[in-house]
Amino acid sequence: MTPFFALLRKELFALGVSPFVYVLLAVWFSLNALLFNISIDTQYIQADLSLLPPYLFGSGMLVWLLLPIFPPLLCLRMFAEEHRVSTLEPLLTAPITDSAVVLAKYFAACLFFLVFWGGLLFFFLLLDMHGATLDWARIIGGFVGSCLLSFLFIATSLFASSWGGNLVLAAGGGAAINYCMLFLPALFQYDDSVLGEVSRNSHLPNLISNGFAAALIDSYAVMYLVLLSSLFLFLTYLRLVSRRWIP
Repeated sequence: MTPFFALLRKELFALGVSPFVYVLLAVWFSLNALLFNISIDTQYIQADLSLLPPYLFGSGMLVWLLLPIFPPLLCLRMFAEEHRVSTLEPLLTAPITDSAVVLAKYFAACLFFLVFWGGLLFFFLLLDMHGATLDWARIIGGFVGSCLLSFLFIATSLFASSWGGNLVLAAGGGAAINYCMLFLPALFQYDDSVLGEVSRNSHLPNLISNGFAAALIDSYAVMYLVLLSSLFLFLTYLRLVSRRWIP
């Protein structure tokens, strides 16, 4: 087994046996269930269930308020905790490249975060089992878009986690970056200037609710999310490399 897959398996196992992660899952599923029930009870969604995927996967509270918080909490132990308990330096001196370390931790967090969104798919399955007419193209599209957005937030969270062993700063820094990426474009999206055009093209909830959750897989949105995730992974790699000179 290559060092990359060995580290990936180790990180997945660590996430799978962590009590803190299961607390996060319990809170996430509880809040998901609450928001799902509130959404179902609204008259305009009862009249047209096709409005439910864009709301839950893009324009609702789930993305605006909850999603920026959970990836930083999930990624706390990836770098910040290892730095705090002094296990990061032995890992970086092991026979594995810094890029492989970053990617193994990133893919482990991404794979595990699929469980978070899988719970929301389960709610839609319950609706389908009770005879509701659902637009599964919108649901699957919204699921894919929300996963890509989550993967971006995981990349920013890893970057924040790589700066030191302070868990509060790691979680707060990752959440701050995520909220800025959500709210800053929203402040200028109605401006008629070039700034407004850039803001509209980078407004993450709109990319999800008006694209993926509307069953429109936009290549621009996919590339934007993937490239932005790659940028933060590269910055995380640079931070790890710089630790050899700047502790």
